Amino acid sequence: MALSTVVDAPLENPGAEPGRARGRGRWGARVRRLVLFLALGAVVLSFGLVAGTGDAADSTRTFSDLALTQAQADAGKLAAEARVLAVQGGNGGAAEFTAQAEGLRSQAALLTGLGRHPAAVPTRRSSEEPLRVPGGAGTDGTGSGTAAAGTGPDRRNLDHYVQALAASAQANLQAAWRADAGTARLLAATGAAQQVWATRNANRYGLALPDEEFPGTDGGSPAADTEPSGTGAGPDASACPDAQRPEPGSGSTQPAPDGDGSSGSGTAAPGAADALTAAIDAEFGAAYAYEVAFAQAPSAAERGEQWRERAAAHESSGTDAVAYLAELCLPAIAPVAAYRLDAGFLRNPADALPALEQQFPAVYADLVALSDGNLRGWAIARLADVSEDLYLQADTVPATPGLDAVPENLPWN
Repeated sequence: MALSTVVDAPLENPGAEPGRARGRGRWGARVRRLVLFLALGAVVLSFGLVAGTGDAADSTRTFSDLALTQAQADAGKLAAEARVLAVQGGNGGAAEFTAQAEGLRSQAALLTGLGRHPAAVPTRRSSEEPLRVPGGAGTDGTGSGTAAAGTGPDRRNLDHYVQALAASAQANLQAAWRADAGTARLLAATGAAQQVWATRNANRYGLALPDEEFPGTDGGSPAADTEPSGTGAGPDASACPDAQRPEPGSGSTQPAPDGDGSSGSGTAAPGAADALTAAIDAEFGAAYAYEVAFAQAPSAAERGEQWRERAAAHESSGTDAVAYLAELCLPAIAPVAAYRLDAGFLRNPADALPALEQQFPAVYADLVALSDGNLRGWAIARLADVSEDLYLQADTVPATPGLDAVPENLPWN
């Protein structure tokens, strides 16, 4: 029998055992799912970081920064609306709206500071219909235009502008009550000018304005009663350090308060006493000056009644100011009997009185910056009142009554 050699054929690779194959497949799926979850988590985290950036930035901004941003945005929008009305204006309205547009532009420049981002805060009235420009579509939808250039402002545009101007004025006066020293001074002056413009327009075109609110009565007023402290008991003696303070009645009608605005609100700023006594001297000094003019000026027979009214108004305001002395740990004393008047005033009292009135916006702008609480609220109201007395019938209205800042001289313009 022949021998035969049987050669074993090479075995094919049988592969992994079924149990191992399934284990490696499950492991791979887990790894893929893990990678997918990590990728999704990274995407979600990136969205969260981006979304949180704005909130974090806003949370670090102070009330003063936010108020300035809003005021700047409103002034810019109002300037654009005034320019539209100037194009439409006729019979002298064009010049008035042009001047208001320029004043509002100056306000916007003054309200814009280094590091502030106007776009970060949504502006008011963003959902309202914009003003209709000359030649645009009219209310009837015919496209014939609502007002040709020079025929007079469109009534709806005019009402929109005046109401927005009054609202911005009140918002700025209210914000000044809470803001830090320098910001409060700027916001109060801005609001005072806007209030004058709104009143001028309302008087000219027979429009109604919203009721004015006393600054500080909304959003955290320290007391429901905004009347000043009385001249009696005053604050607790332990709260008043034994310090030398200037007393009202220094005999000058030209005060020189410390108006550097370096102190914020909270406790009374170091210059608050000086600023308040300067206001008292200015009010009682002006009242005395009117009495002197009434006695000596040749034109007293014609202007005597008007001068008596102005003297009474200044005396009343001075009395109101005296009532706040106790809040600053000062004695509530009566004013002096007479105040110093320079030789130029005595030579021509009638012409000197208007110049004497011009001091009051700066006096109360300083008091706004250096005071807080109810005293600051009163100073804001006085700044608005004296600005209206001075500029309601004047040829021009300053962009910021009481401030001499020029936008072109500021480092950020």
